[in-house]
Amino acid sequence: MEKVKIAIIGTGLRGAYTYAPLIEKYKDKCEIVAFVENKKGRRDLFLEKYPVSEDMVFDNLNDFVAHDKLADAVIISHYDLLHYDTAQVALVKGYDVLVETPVANSLDGLVHLKEYSQKNKDRLFMVAYNNRYSDFYKKLKEIVDNKELGNLINISYNVDIGYQNFVHNYVRGNWRITSDTATIMLTNSCQDIDMMISLSGGNCQKVSCFSDLRVFNWENFNTRMSENCFRCGEEELCPFSAKKMYLQEDKFINNSIHIKPTKENLEAILKEGPYGKCVFYCDNDVCDNLTSIFKFDNKVTANFNINAFTKESDKKIRLFFKEGEVEASFKEKEIKIKKFLTNNEEVIKIEQEDTDEKLFVDFIDRVKNKNYDACVSDVGEVIQSHVVTFAAEFANVSETVVDVKSFFDDAVEMTKQIEKMMF
Repeated sequence: MEKVKIAIIGTGLRGAYTYAPLIEKYKDKCEIVAFVENKKGRRDLFLEKYPVSEDMVFDNLNDFVAHDKLADAVIISHYDLLHYDTAQVALVKGYDVLVETPVANSLDGLVHLKEYSQKNKDRLFMVAYNNRYSDFYKKLKEIVDNKELGNLINISYNVDIGYQNFVHNYVRGNWRITSDTATIMLTNSCQDIDMMISLSGGNCQKVSCFSDLRVFNWENFNTRMSENCFRCGEEELCPFSAKKMYLQEDKFINNSIHIKPTKENLEAILKEGPYGKCVFYCDNDVCDNLTSIFKFDNKVTANFNINAFTKESDKKIRLFFKEGEVEASFKEKEIKIKKFLTNNEEVIKIEQEDTDEKLFVDFIDRVKNKNYDACVSDVGEVIQSHVVTFAAEFANVSETVVDVKSFFDDAVEMTKQIEKMMF
């Protein structure tokens, strides 16, 4: 049985610690034949674990795409800014593509996504929307669709990022500056928006949005503090201390700080690098709290909240129906159904699941069998979630209620006019 040949573009946390181990687990079906990574330390570490031919290791994307087709498929897991352009080039080269989210972090890129997916029907263009493979969300959708509680009226969807995850990613980390990546609703929660839209059973008509950077800013820095946690007079009392976050226990996120995250290596890099900086003295501009309201064309309404100030990470979802309500916790994998006509509460426990693995196996099987039909995470299926996040951000900065269809129609027309003048 011939194996599916895979090239990984970007060997950071997702490339090296999610997809590469899955390829190794399913080595009877697939193999890594090439990879692209611009950081030498990461290249060397990846080669130690997953050796490939020397001439199939690339330190930049241009050299990789300059070659003829080197694999059956590519997994795109590098910088957000490059996802869209890299996917375009890979499709033209003849690769099947699995791309991390967000697929496009600019509105003009988003305008072309649907058009581009339709032009490449002979390619698999799949987005890493692993939530679409989750039994947890499938069960919630089943509850909505069977209408045993009547029609769905309202959704309350709360994304608890968790204070440590937020500080790591959005205060000190790679997603801390919006212009370098995208808005937090897109980078952190486009899949949550996708699930909310799916649960609503309709298309999003209107959105409003408000956010603020309330805590992690220079206004909360004082003279007793220091730029770095190792020199700070208030470090012992600070929950956001880098020493507490990275040195007190072994965490997965430590792999993003140092390729060999021993305590000694971590201490050395934290004393000099961005992950050791005071959270009130960074150059971040991402909001630490956000709330938005959505109206769908089937009259369902929803409120969607992103919050940095929670102890743990979770997705807490409440669904309100004509004859009952549902409470669900993604972390606990628990769904509670409360019918108005009974005092009994039905509790459904969902088994722990690896949705990354489910998505990956689907991708590999589709590549192998050239099955491009009815893909649950095909790029054409997830465009609305991206559009809605852009509309929400426009509502946020303009402090208006935005009509989503009109917003996107205007974006399409504006993109056409700009490209007409440029080309």
